[in-house]
Amino acid sequence: MERRMVLAAAAASAASVISRTASAADPTTASPASPDLAAALARFRAAIPSHFDRTYVENAVVPFFLTSVYEGERPALPMIDVTLTKENALPHDLCTIGESFNTVLAFRDVTQPIVYDNYMTVRALLDFLKTWIDERLDDITSARIANPERTIAWYWLKNAGDGTHFSKKDVVFECFHNFVAFSQWGNTIFGIMSRLSQDGGDPDIRAAFEKTMSGNPDDASGAPYTPLEMFVMELFRTISPNGGSISSISDTRQAGSSDNYGDSVSPYVRFGLPYERNGYIISPHTSTSFDPRHWSNPRQFDPGRYRDVPTSAEVDEARSKQVGFAKCPFDLTTMKVNDGRNAAMANSAFGTVFGVVDGKPLPVCDYAGFAPFGFGYRRCPGEQLTIQVFEDFLRKVWRDKITFRSLNLPNPRRVPIGPNAVIEDNITFARPS
Repeated sequence: MERRMVLAAAAASAASVISRTASAADPTTASPASPDLAAALARFRAAIPSHFDRTYVENAVVPFFLTSVYEGERPALPMIDVTLTKENALPHDLCTIGESFNTVLAFRDVTQPIVYDNYMTVRALLDFLKTWIDERLDDITSARIANPERTIAWYWLKNAGDGTHFSKKDVVFECFHNFVAFSQWGNTIFGIMSRLSQDGGDPDIRAAFEKTMSGNPDDASGAPYTPLEMFVMELFRTISPNGGSISSISDTRQAGSSDNYGDSVSPYVRFGLPYERNGYIISPHTSTSFDPRHWSNPRQFDPGRYRDVPTSAEVDEARSKQVGFAKCPFDLTTMKVNDGRNAAMANSAFGTVFGVVDGKPLPVCDYAGFAPFGFGYRRCPGEQLTIQVFEDFLRKVWRDKITFRSLNLPNPRRVPIGPNAVIEDNITFARPS
């Protein structure tokens, strides 16, 4: 898939990660090789609401039901093989949507009018959004704004080099991707409010929060993480706002397969059908975080568990041999930044990227049992930023004595807050006057 297709379908991977983890809902029981498939698809198209745009039906609805998403093995080590690439893990059923509003991500079912309406709205605005971001990048490059170094994009542009491996269009793509990532913050805030709620919340988590904030929450005392960092990490492990890392998988019957299964090409080519079935596999985050292979107490809320697990800087050649590898699965490399800081980006033997500032590695929990941000080279690089954001959120809650309670409304409004996440707007907060 070319980069422009990646840009055009940016929202799809986060939505599909947790939407259908077993198999596709096939519009017909016919197999790909059935001569009746085309007729079945015609009957299916006739059942779609008549006001749906025909392009939307052909490029979003039909492929949606011809796509399979499978839940893969829970990783024993915190890494994903490079053959499971993210670049092609963008379902073809959303190949024109580009960036998506939370409504599309949350409801996901392309046959629902609420999804269709928002899909078409975003599609109409996509060119404007891309142009706006591109113009803002030009403002930063040309110093037409004050203090451009206060923006994240300034650092991207400074470290882009000659653009061979990180071009301006990659920056535009990353901005779109972050709209999807930020939607998971809403999901996380709702999860925190629910657990800290005075009525119906989790008393163990409330007690752990009070214990953390009553002590020295920002004093690591020589450990990799502060008590507040560990509390936030445990919230992420248990809330798990992103259900998994989605990767594309190839049909072994396609031409060029390394193994011969008796078919030289994909069925849609053999039988001249216009639709190709697309397959994706999920490396699950939630079930891996709760896997008893990784923790003796996976169901317990225990922020202290992160004191004894390796950081990325500790996962080196020696650690690789300790777990049974002949060499590091990922070569250990370091890339110095070009923006004036004494900093570099390094990676662990499992492919996890971490920062090194003034010669000191910044700790990243490189352990399969802590999986809300993904694994290895596919781990979200915004992990540290996200942890710091929610540290500030919890400091605000503690400092202002904010409490959360259920409103017990008879018919609360349903609000989309993240991928496959639609919640009832039934929680309020209060603070002393």
